[in-house]
Amino acid sequence: MRHCPYCVVIVRETDERCPLCGKPTVQGEIQRTETQHIPGATEYPSFRSGKEKQAVQEEVPDSKMTRKIAVELVSVFFGIALVVTVLANLFAEHRLSWSLYAGVGILMLWLVICIPLILKKYPWIIFAVLGPSIPLLIFMLDVLDGHITWYLNYGLPITLLAELCLTLGALFIGISRRKGLNVFAIILLAVSLFCLGLEIIIDLNLIHRIALDWSVVVSFVCVPMAGLLFYLHYRIMKKASLRKLFRL
Repeated sequence: MRHCPYCVVIVRETDERCPLCGKPTVQGEIQRTETQHIPGATEYPSFRSGKEKQAVQEEVPDSKMTRKIAVELVSVFFGIALVVTVLANLFAEHRLSWSLYAGVGILMLWLVICIPLILKKYPWIIFAVLGPSIPLLIFMLDVLDGHITWYLNYGLPITLLAELCLTLGALFIGISRRKGLNVFAIILLAVSLFCLGLEIIIDLNLIHRIALDWSVVVSFVCVPMAGLLFYLHYRIMKKASLRKLFRL
């Protein structure tokens, strides 16, 4: 009859660790190096003290705390950038001019980066916040000089097009059960759609008709690649390994 050398608890011949204290038995360590695990033997979970469990938990930070720290760091970085930009403008020209544009751009970047981190569990609220905020900030960039020039013809349509492509891409990626190469395929399709819409907007404002040119080339590249990635993801990678496919 075997006993644990640390807590003197009776252990079985197949036990490599004591079921009470979790420490290895002498015979268990020898058995680990000389023989394999005996089939049918019951494995006991390793027991940790309260201090050991706390140390393990401290090593793996909570994702919520990580996002909070990231938001704080980004906010401090952008805040410093905004203050430095304003002070540099005041020092050079003794008034606010180009720093207003930079400030709107910094605010826009902060919203795009921090809002998804703050509202990670609420994707529709993210779209509800960023959807109207980005066009409004683009509008502010246009009216800072006191006139509305490019916003209605270019700024608003291109912004709405970008938001539409991002929303559709995020939606299809979110509803995908198995994520892999299909994510890159969806991104390629979104890029192709954005390029087509962008050229249509530019053509309607410059030549007042649609004459697709470079966006068609982009689509001819992106769409076949997306189709290949979809095929690899849903057919080949799901049913056969790449080693068997390419005979590696």
